[in-house]
Amino acid sequence: MELTFAPRDILQVDDARIIYRNFEGEPSKFNREGDRNFALLIPEEDMANALVKKGWNVKIKPPRDEDDSPFMYLPVKIKFNDRGPSIYLKSGNNVRKLSEDVVGLIDDIDILSVDMDIRPYDWEVNGKTGRTAYLQSMEVTQEIDRFAARFASEESPEE
Repeated sequence: MELTFAPRDILQVDDARIIYRNFEGEPSKFNREGDRNFALLIPEEDMANALVKKGWNVKIKPPRDEDDSPFMYLPVKIKFNDRGPSIYLKSGNNVRKLSEDVVGLIDDIDILSVDMDIRPYDWEVNGKTGRTAYLQSMEVTQEIDRFAARFASEESPEE
Protein backbone atom coordinates (compact mmCIF):
# COMPACT_ATOMS: atom_id res chain seq x y z
CA MET A 1 0.00 0.00 0.00
CA GLU A 2 1.22 3.45 -0.89
CA LEU A 3 -0.02 6.48 1.01
CA THR A 4 0.43 10.14 0.03
CA PHE A 5 -0.63 13.27 1.88
CA ALA A 6 -1.89 15.64 -0.83
CA PRO A 7 -2.88 19.32 -0.52
CA ARG A 8 -5.92 20.11 1.69
CA ASP A 9 -5.01 16.98 3.72
CA ILE A 10 -6.47 14.70 1.05
CA LEU A 11 -5.21 11.19 1.69
CA GLN A 12 -4.26 9.40 -1.54
CA VAL A 13 -4.05 5.63 -1.16
CA ASP A 14 -2.89 3.28 -3.92
CA ASP A 15 -3.08 -0.50 -3.77
CA ALA A 16 -5.31 -0.36 -0.69
CA ARG A 17 -7.01 -3.25 1.03
CA ILE A 18 -10.51 -2.56 2.31
CA ILE A 19 -12.47 -4.45 4.96
CA TYR A 20 -15.87 -4.20 6.64
CA ARG A 21 -17.46 -3.23 3.32
CA ASN A 22 -20.94 -1.74 3.58
CA PHE A 23 -21.40 0.29 0.41
CA GLU A 24 -25.09 -0.67 0.39
CA GLY A 25 -25.74 0.85 3.83
CA GLU A 26 -27.26 -2.31 5.27
CA PRO A 27 -28.26 -2.20 8.95
CA SER A 28 -26.38 -4.41 11.41
CA LYS A 29 -25.39 -4.39 15.06
CA PHE A 30 -22.43 -2.21 14.01
CA ASN A 31 -24.24 0.02 11.49
CA ARG A 32 -27.37 2.16 11.26
CA GLU A 33 -29.49 1.61 8.16
CA GLY A 34 -28.39 3.90 5.34
CA ASP A 35 -24.87 4.53 6.71
CA ARG A 36 -22.48 3.56 3.91
CA ASN A 37 -18.91 2.87 4.94
CA PHE A 38 -15.86 0.62 4.87
CA ALA A 39 -12.48 0.47 6.55
CA LEU A 40 -9.02 0.95 5.09
CA LEU A 41 -6.67 -1.69 6.45
CA ILE A 42 -3.41 -0.15 7.71
CA PRO A 43 -0.60 -2.72 7.26
CA GLU A 44 2.26 -1.02 9.13
CA GLU A 45 2.57 0.70 12.51
CA ASP A 46 4.67 3.52 11.00
CA MET A 47 1.84 4.28 8.58
CA ALA A 48 -0.74 4.21 11.39
CA ASN A 49 1.41 6.53 13.51
CA ALA A 50 1.79 9.00 10.62
CA LEU A 51 -2.00 9.05 10.15
CA VAL A 52 -2.67 9.53 13.87
CA LYS A 53 -0.12 12.37 13.96
CA LYS A 54 -2.09 14.09 11.16
CA GLY A 55 -5.32 13.71 13.19
CA TRP A 56 -6.90 10.72 11.42
CA ASN A 57 -9.08 8.42 13.55
CA VAL A 58 -7.09 5.17 13.21
CA LYS A 59 -8.53 2.24 15.17
CA ILE A 60 -5.87 0.01 16.73
CA LYS A 61 -6.70 -3.34 18.28
CA PRO A 62 -3.95 -5.05 20.29
CA PRO A 63 -2.46 -8.25 18.86
CA ARG A 64 -3.98 -11.57 19.92
CA ASP A 65 -0.57 -13.19 20.20
CA GLU A 66 2.60 -11.48 21.35
CA ASP A 67 4.26 -12.35 18.02
CA ASP A 68 1.52 -10.63 15.99
CA SER A 69 1.19 -7.00 14.98
CA PRO A 70 -1.75 -4.88 16.11
CA PHE A 71 -4.84 -4.83 13.89
CA MET A 72 -5.14 -1.28 12.49
CA TYR A 73 -7.72 0.35 10.24
CA LEU A 74 -9.22 3.70 9.30
CA PRO A 75 -13.04 3.88 9.16
CA VAL A 76 -14.20 5.69 6.00
CA LYS A 77 -17.71 7.08 5.45
CA ILE A 78 -19.44 7.30 2.07
CA LYS A 79 -21.86 10.19 1.55
CA PHE A 80 -23.33 10.84 -1.88
CA ASN A 81 -23.94 14.53 -2.62
CA ASP A 82 -22.98 17.13 -5.22
CA ARG A 83 -19.31 16.77 -4.17
CA GLY A 84 -19.14 13.06 -4.87
CA PRO A 85 -17.87 10.55 -4.38
CA SER A 86 -16.84 9.32 -7.80
CA ILE A 87 -16.56 5.54 -7.66
CA TYR A 88 -15.40 3.55 -10.68
CA LEU A 89 -15.59 -0.22 -11.06
CA LYS A 90 -13.20 -1.81 -13.52
CA SER A 91 -14.14 -5.33 -14.66
CA GLY A 92 -11.79 -6.65 -17.32
CA ASN A 93 -11.71 -3.98 -20.05
CA ASN A 94 -14.95 -2.34 -18.91
CA VAL A 95 -15.04 0.67 -16.60
CA ARG A 96 -18.31 1.86 -15.07
CA LYS A 97 -19.01 4.85 -12.82
CA LEU A 98 -21.22 3.59 -10.02
CA SER A 99 -24.18 5.64 -8.85
CA GLU A 100 -25.61 5.62 -5.34
CA ASP A 101 -28.21 3.09 -6.54
CA VAL A 102 -25.70 0.42 -7.62
CA VAL A 103 -22.60 1.11 -5.48
CA GLY A 104 -23.67 -1.78 -3.23
CA LEU A 105 -22.24 -4.11 -5.89
CA ILE A 106 -18.83 -3.58 -4.31
CA ASP A 107 -19.96 -5.40 -1.15
CA ASP A 108 -20.18 -8.73 -2.98
CA ILE A 109 -17.35 -8.79 -5.52
CA ASP A 110 -13.83 -10.18 -5.35
CA ILE A 111 -11.46 -7.22 -5.42
CA LEU A 112 -8.09 -7.26 -7.15
CA SER A 113 -7.04 -3.71 -6.26
CA VAL A 114 -8.32 -0.40 -4.88
CA ASP A 115 -7.00 3.15 -5.31
CA MET A 116 -8.77 5.97 -3.49
CA ASP A 117 -8.69 9.53 -2.27
CA ILE A 118 -10.07 10.29 1.18
CA ARG A 119 -10.96 13.79 2.35
CA PRO A 120 -10.96 14.85 5.99
CA TYR A 121 -13.81 16.49 7.83
CA ASP A 122 -12.63 18.15 11.04
CA TRP A 123 -15.40 18.55 13.59
CA GLU A 124 -15.99 20.02 17.04
CA VAL A 125 -18.96 19.16 19.27
CA ASN A 126 -19.26 20.28 22.89
CA GLY A 127 -15.54 20.93 23.17
CA LYS A 128 -14.55 17.57 21.64
CA THR A 129 -12.77 17.50 18.31
CA GLY A 130 -11.95 14.86 15.74
CA ARG A 131 -11.40 14.05 12.11
CA THR A 132 -13.77 11.90 10.07
CA ALA A 133 -12.63 10.26 6.84
CA TYR A 134 -14.93 10.60 3.81
CA LEU A 135 -14.46 8.87 0.48
CA GLN A 136 -13.80 11.42 -2.28
CA SER A 137 -13.06 9.11 -5.20
CA MET A 138 -12.19 5.47 -5.77
CA GLU A 139 -11.25 3.00 -8.46
CA VAL A 140 -12.02 -0.64 -7.69
CA THR A 141 -10.62 -3.32 -9.98
CA GLN A 142 -12.70 -6.47 -9.84
CA GLU A 143 -10.99 -9.83 -9.90
CA ILE A 144 -12.77 -11.78 -12.58
CA ASP A 145 -12.41 -15.48 -13.21
CA ARG A 146 -11.15 -16.93 -16.50
CA PHE A 147 -14.64 -17.57 -17.84
CA ALA A 148 -15.87 -14.03 -17.20
CA ALA A 149 -12.68 -12.70 -18.82
CA ARG A 150 -13.14 -14.99 -21.84
CA PHE A 151 -16.76 -13.99 -22.44
CA ALA A 152 -16.11 -10.28 -21.82
CA SER A 153 -13.46 -10.32 -24.55
CA GLU A 154 -15.92 -11.97 -26.98
CA GLU A 155 -18.67 -9.34 -26.46
CA SER A 156 -19.07 -6.84 -29.25
CA PRO A 157 -18.42 -3.15 -28.42
CA GLU A 158 -22.00 -2.19 -29.43
CA GLU A 159 -23.59 -4.16 -26.59
